[in-house]
Amino acid sequence: MGKSILRANGGAAIAVFGLSCALGALRATPAGAQKKSTEFTRQGLLITNFTPREGSDFGYGRKAGDEVRSRVAKLSNRREVDVISGGDIRYQLTKSGMPEDTVLDEAMIRTLGRYMRADEYVVGTVDRKSKSVRISGRLVLMRDLRMAEPLPTTTGTDLGLAAEQFARELAAARNELVPQRRCENALRDAEPQRALQFAREAVAAYPQGVLAHVCLTWALRATGAPATEILAAARGVLAGDSLNPHGLESAAIALDTLHNRDESATYWLRLADTDTANLELTERVVLAMVYGGSARRAEPLILRAAEGHPDNLLLLRLAWRVTYENRHWPAAIKAGEALLASDSTTARDSVLMLRLASAYRANGQTYKALAIAARGVVAFPGDVKLYTLYSQFVKSEADSVLPRGIALFPKSADLLSMNARDLRSKGQLAEALAASRQALAVDSTLDRGELMIAQGEIELGRPDSALVALRRALTRGEDTALVAQFALGRGNALLKAANGTKSRDDFQLAMRFLALADTLRRTPQSAFLLGVAAYSITQSAVADAPKMSEKTQSCELSHLGAETLPVARAGLEAGQEVSPEAAKQFLDYLGQLEPYVQRQIDAFCPKS
Repeated sequence: MGKSILRANGGAAIAVFGLSCALGALRATPAGAQKKSTEFTRQGLLITNFTPREGSDFGYGRKAGDEVRSRVAKLSNRREVDVISGGDIRYQLTKSGMPEDTVLDEAMIRTLGRYMRADEYVVGTVDRKSKSVRISGRLVLMRDLRMAEPLPTTTGTDLGLAAEQFARELAAARNELVPQRRCENALRDAEPQRALQFAREAVAAYPQGVLAHVCLTWALRATGAPATEILAAARGVLAGDSLNPHGLESAAIALDTLHNRDESATYWLRLADTDTANLELTERVVLAMVYGGSARRAEPLILRAAEGHPDNLLLLRLAWRVTYENRHWPAAIKAGEALLASDSTTARDSVLMLRLASAYRANGQTYKALAIAARGVVAFPGDVKLYTLYSQFVKSEADSVLPRGIALFPKSADLLSMNARDLRSKGQLAEALAASRQALAVDSTLDRGELMIAQGEIELGRPDSALVALRRALTRGEDTALVAQFALGRGNALLKAANGTKSRDDFQLAMRFLALADTLRRTPQSAFLLGVAAYSITQSAVADAPKMSEKTQSCELSHLGAETLPVARAGLEAGQEVSPEAAKQFLDYLGQLEPYVQRQIDAFCPKS
């Protein structure tokens, strides 16, 4: 018969195995035997071929299993334990088309155990050296493969001696099982104090027992024992089996209660490593770490799981939660975007919109932050938090969008002119004027560019420079109507100011702007205002000429009055419709001034 080893991934082999085993178990109570009432049904113990170490054939593994099996049968109470015979095992292997010395992996052992009604099974290895044989293994409960009792390794000069010692260790370990089962049953019946009593009996029956200590941790947790006691019991489990999931979980929970976050996180991660394919376990571990304040250490675990199972929305949501809490913005954004793209329920979650917008902004992705906030405001019009965040983004962006735009597009005249207007609105007049000049330097054809400069000059108190800018605007082809309108508005404001100061210089400044406006585009208003300004200059000059200490000054003022008088008359006559009564009064007074102006010239200005 050939030698072989069967692995768990042989799905077809499992199916064949199942068909042959489905005929029923071969174990039965001997005929005619009188049944005795017992607390528990007889437990079936399955011991299959052991796995030989390198250098030994599979036949030796079968022989080791047989040696251990026969000795355990002799050491056990047959009314309590049914050690499934080697003949029955070989019969099932043969019926399934497998050699008798086949070494089954644990998945196949469990399959065989279910068909043969086993309650416990042994996974063993045998290592044959030149002068010794070493056997190691563990006892596993069929109802939960995580409930395993590591057995001490035994050594003998031959297989028989090693098997004898190993069988005794197995029999000793089984001493804990009855009180351990009582402990589990009491917990099931909601009797935690009785469970605790049975757990202590199990520990007493086999002090190093992992299974006994597992139920002890459960009972302590059920009775509300102090976390320090639970932790001690959990460490008793891990002393015998450092990878025991129940011990790792109980230790992690106890450490969370004791606020020992770092050590607790270590135990949670060790628990996750015991079954990396168990996504439910991964979720539970990550959530426990998040609640325990160890989200940062949980992040690599959940990211690996989410990346390995991109269609699992539960993992994706958990990845989003953990990365956002850790403020790991690139990873959080990736998870948030994936949720929006793949989860219809998430698209109706205003909180995700709010947090994703915040993550974008924190990561420097301003455009996306604004976009997702705006999308959220549209999707959830009644959400005040989203609208508040959107408002904050818009307000803060207003202060940074132009500088960022200019940095990106330094040759954009439109952005530079927008920046000039923004600076002006903030009262930064000199900076606004400089920005306007920069914009015009980039694009000399910029619409209203020189008018912006003229406005800046006015605001900085440099009206003459503003006039220069207006004339330059005309040479650049600016619309004369716009220039005339600007000059008229400035001239009117300056005229009002001069009426307050009564300063001839102020009237002359106003007249220069009004004259430009009237020249470019005469209207009744421009003519009237120009006439009023010229009249005011004429009146002031005529009044002040006699007061000058020197005739040359008096002569200059007389000539000024004579020059502005016809300008005043022409303007007032052309603009009478603006204010007929005022125009008539001004014109009447000009008629009285005209001969007086000529007499002043004759008096103060010597003839050549």
